[in-house]
Amino acid sequence: MQIVPPRFPPPTELSVDAPRLFTSTNRDHQDVSSSSMPTEIVYQILTYQFNDFMNNDHPGTSEKFNENLRIFLRSNLTVNKAFYHICKVLIYKYCNFTTAKRFHHLLKTIETHKEVRNIIQVADFEELTSIGLGRTGEMNKMIKNLTNETLLKFLQLTRANLREFLACEQIQDDLDDKIIYFLLKPGKNLSVLDFCGCSGPSFTTSLIDALERLYPRAENSNEEEDREEGEEVDPNQIQPLEFNYQITCLGLNDCTDLPSFVVGRVLQMLPELQKLDLSHTSIDDEVLLHKIPHLKNLTHFSLASCLQLSPRSILEFFSNHPCVTDENNSTTLEWLNLNCISNHSTVWNDVHTMFLLKKLCQHGHNKTLQYLNIGGLPLHQASFIKSFKSKVNVQKYYPCQDTLQFIKINFPHLKSLSIRGNNVSISKLVEFLSPNEYEEVSEVTGLEEQHLKFLNISNNPQINKWTIQDPTLFTCSSSLMAYEISFDAWQQIEKSNPNHEIIAMKYHTDFNSRSSMLRDSQKAEPVKWQCYIDSSYGRRYWIYKTDKYLNRADLFQMSNMIKYDSDGHKIIEIVKQPDFLKFAQAKIMLGCGIVSQSNIRRNLSYRDFKPPISQFLTRNGGITFGDTPQPIITPRLPPGGWRIIHDDSEDIEYESDARTITPQISNTLHSINEESTATIPSGNDDTIIVENEAEDDIDVDLRNGLYWDRSIQNLQSLSIQGPPQENDDEYLNNPELQRRRSQLSLLRSRSMTNSRSKLWPPPHNNSENNILGIMRPPLSNTSSTVSIMTKKLKRQQKLKTDYYYDHPEEYIYNRNDPVMTERYRIHFELVNEFKVFGNIERGMYRYYSLKT
Repeated sequence: MQIVPPRFPPPTELSVDAPRLFTSTNRDHQDVSSSSMPTEIVYQILTYQFNDFMNNDHPGTSEKFNENLRIFLRSNLTVNKAFYHICKVLIYKYCNFTTAKRFHHLLKTIETHKEVRNIIQVADFEELTSIGLGRTGEMNKMIKNLTNETLLKFLQLTRANLREFLACEQIQDDLDDKIIYFLLKPGKNLSVLDFCGCSGPSFTTSLIDALERLYPRAENSNEEEDREEGEEVDPNQIQPLEFNYQITCLGLNDCTDLPSFVVGRVLQMLPELQKLDLSHTSIDDEVLLHKIPHLKNLTHFSLASCLQLSPRSILEFFSNHPCVTDENNSTTLEWLNLNCISNHSTVWNDVHTMFLLKKLCQHGHNKTLQYLNIGGLPLHQASFIKSFKSKVNVQKYYPCQDTLQFIKINFPHLKSLSIRGNNVSISKLVEFLSPNEYEEVSEVTGLEEQHLKFLNISNNPQINKWTIQDPTLFTCSSSLMAYEISFDAWQQIEKSNPNHEIIAMKYHTDFNSRSSMLRDSQKAEPVKWQCYIDSSYGRRYWIYKTDKYLNRADLFQMSNMIKYDSDGHKIIEIVKQPDFLKFAQAKIMLGCGIVSQSNIRRNLSYRDFKPPISQFLTRNGGITFGDTPQPIITPRLPPGGWRIIHDDSEDIEYESDARTITPQISNTLHSINEESTATIPSGNDDTIIVENEAEDDIDVDLRNGLYWDRSIQNLQSLSIQGPPQENDDEYLNNPELQRRRSQLSLLRSRSMTNSRSKLWPPPHNNSENNILGIMRPPLSNTSSTVSIMTKKLKRQQKLKTDYYYDHPEEYIYNRNDPVMTERYRIHFELVNEFKVFGNIERGMYRYYSLKT
């Protein structure tokens, strides 16, 4: 992608902290719909361009973020009012602080211009360099660019819409008890909290002092009585004053100095966590088994390098803790890191590893796991099963003795696997990575075939500088994108040629003739693998398979070249890092990134009751700088809705909406039991008290019951207090808005599709309601008329649309344009992987994720 800046004279230097963006306040309140192109389309175009610039790793300096941001602003800021407003929304949404002076400038800006405060959603300090830049600590306190006072002031000004706070060790001494208390206290919209690298006595003392304010004091509990009786008082037995139901992502990576009971107290306050990173902390067995609350939404979990944990406690956790074992949990694990340090892994054995994998399968996590790091855990090796004579009735998993074979068969959606530190032969690895040779495997297990993309085999004595160039390692799997290997093997490839690459020939032969020595070289396909050279990630070494879309082979040449056009203007080359790095991460990516690739990750992390449809326009068409959502202060109900079920088995069903539960229904539930009640908020702020019947007073004629049906769509309105608000469907179906967007209708009629059949030919004859030439799976009883577009058909339409995010290989955009079809398939894969892996972006945040 080449972007040439415009030829008009560049304005003065603009950056994220520059107040020059607000030279005209009247401009902020004008209508931006006067542009010839709809503003929604302009926003999407600028979002893609902004994403490309922010992912650009050129120039390779610490100021590349500001350089790329400056180029983006010079190219778009002065085009028109719509561009001006959208640029402000994009650049102020994600605040990346590289120096204390930059933070000071932004603080002055938001003090003067109040409308900017609601735009700021992310405060990222993870690329912050040395605060003083040569000054002493006393001088920094005098200058007060970035201190505990200014940081607290920034949080108070941006509290309305701040969603992510990403810290680092550079500001650990500035995080006093007031700031930590402000971040953990409920009542704010903060959803992502990352203390990565924060340690030291000052941070530990501040966190303990903040927790003292969030938990009841000793005189308000029975702690003093227990002490008088001589009993030991466990500080973790005290429940917090309030629970924070808004924070969904917590990172304590490398917080080594925090005592174990402090970690337990923090976790007890956050019952709605979805992503939890406890890597390299001092958590012990007691906190792991008894102090972690029931996290029913846990999808990402890391216990890597936790030296105080024993294998017995980890196995006990995955066997009995409700976070993992409760079948009523809303989600299952998608990202799991249990990496062990080599000198500490002697207490583990292959029986423990197999027991752990079986427990994951027993509770259904094997069907959702996409990242699994069991580096340092020993593996049991046995001969792979070559035949399946009879089908076995397997409920949870298919049993086999070899650990790699067990992972291959029972973890079908796994994309990243780390088996570092195991002595596995090349033949065993090739057999593990090769596709299933026998159809009986899928028939017996009923699982899909595994398509692994990243494999960590470092510290494997079988993979050394003499065996690394075995071509079977690089041709056995078509889906594998990268290996992580040891330094000596990596160095052998790096020094073999100037391009630091290895080319292997892949022969397209049948499995039955694999042992044949006669191969046709003309039918061979060259597969190019290249070393990834970057010294900023410590002792990690990767080789990756190059392609023209995601893992380019000319990264190093492009990053060192500067191109100009015929008129002497500089051509901006977008140079992105290879895509395989997101599978190599060892730290959970908690945030949503600079620009979200899909709304799925954002909705899951931020938990908005009513996500804004437009981030720059109001529902009336005016300009907005971001809405102020309501913080979640009550626990979230499981997916589903209330349903009245009658004892006479009549097909009477009520909609899963709180407004359908009227006082008339309560007349059928008149039996009173004061011991057990349930309060259901209705749409008009009235509450209905539903009492359960006593067992002695059951009336046979009145056995109507109120049940929570998990098959109904999720109702977020039940967990939010307040009057009902206009939903997205009501807004999008507004007649006035439909007239404004008549040219942007996505659901085109059959006649409009046929009129443009040259551009979008229908790829499948059975698909009547084809949109943009998408080949959809055939549906039974589907009519081509538009009059039967009911709610059921809309739900089916959504399922068909989401189908290709899970099965991109079945998507066909145009049979005559395979290049565009391949691009769409890659897009579906990236969006689906973004939900679990996130993005690997820029400097320090990427360093934390990829360092050893």
